[in-house]
Amino acid sequence: MSFSDREKQLIRAAFAWGQITQKEGYTLSDLEIEKSVLFRRLLAGRPPLAFPPPLRHGFPWYEVIEGRSEHVVNASEASPEHSIIAPGSKPGDTCILIDGAFWRVAETLREREEYLVEWGEYPMQWRLQKHWEVNYEMTQQLHSFRQENPEANVNLASRNGQREYSEFRVDDDQTVWLSEWHLTRIGLPGWVWVGYEVAAEPSVHSLVSLCQDQLGPLVLGVTGAERGPGWLRIEQVGAEARYIKLGDELEYKTLIASAMTEFERLLHGIAGDDLEVMDRRDSELLRCYRVPMQLAPLEQFDLGDVNYDLVPENAYAG
Repeated sequence: MSFSDREKQLIRAAFAWGQITQKEGYTLSDLEIEKSVLFRRLLAGRPPLAFPPPLRHGFPWYEVIEGRSEHVVNASEASPEHSIIAPGSKPGDTCILIDGAFWRVAETLREREEYLVEWGEYPMQWRLQKHWEVNYEMTQQLHSFRQENPEANVNLASRNGQREYSEFRVDDDQTVWLSEWHLTRIGLPGWVWVGYEVAAEPSVHSLVSLCQDQLGPLVLGVTGAERGPGWLRIEQVGAEARYIKLGDELEYKTLIASAMTEFERLLHGIAGDDLEVMDRRDSELLRCYRVPMQLAPLEQFDLGDVNYDLVPENAYAG
């Protein structure tokens, strides 16, 4: 008796899901199977993340870790009251409820307006910020009501010129503003957490910039050498940059030229089962990963129109 590829995939997914659910204390009931986002993820060929992802309305929220978008959410007031149940928090930590799950507040930037938040064991942060936008329909309704009912005692503005309610406020001009919370990742996305963190190779600590663009170092290699290991920057957010290893014995002159004109070919020419990834902040090494090649979203990376101004680090030397 032999199994088809699909049957083998189902067996592997069920085995992995059973291990994880048993570790987390869940039962293998029909209800758990039906509602399991993790099981559907495994069936689709995506592995679990290194750490449990945040929850959103009771379900695993993978997109907030792996994705690149901004999310509109509901949020409560920050408080230390529920720190004991917030993942990764210590008793007394300030926490905030975001779409039904308590996140840890790393920093309060503006009380009731803007926070930096964290989740569990992930070395990442998100910005939770309240945004205000004019609601033209409600503003028109308020103006119409005042015109039709000039004797009505309606005063929504405070003596300071503005009064804020839980979800809206009215300014001196009787304009109605509605609020919503936006959750945005700070720094690099977490797609690498489908792999695992590894110790840095000794050569990583001696890498220097061989080629740069407007954002900074684009290609890293060994100083003073003509050949050696080469790393290509594929993402950058602020001072944080993510590099992937292209190979161990590369000719640097050819690599620099390819980085300028054949970025996609470099990405698709990487061989091996695992992709080696490195995150840096300026020249400081943050962490290294190994990610299964088929799970790395290389097709999403494109330098776009910044290619026109790529220059070697030593272009003007001598």
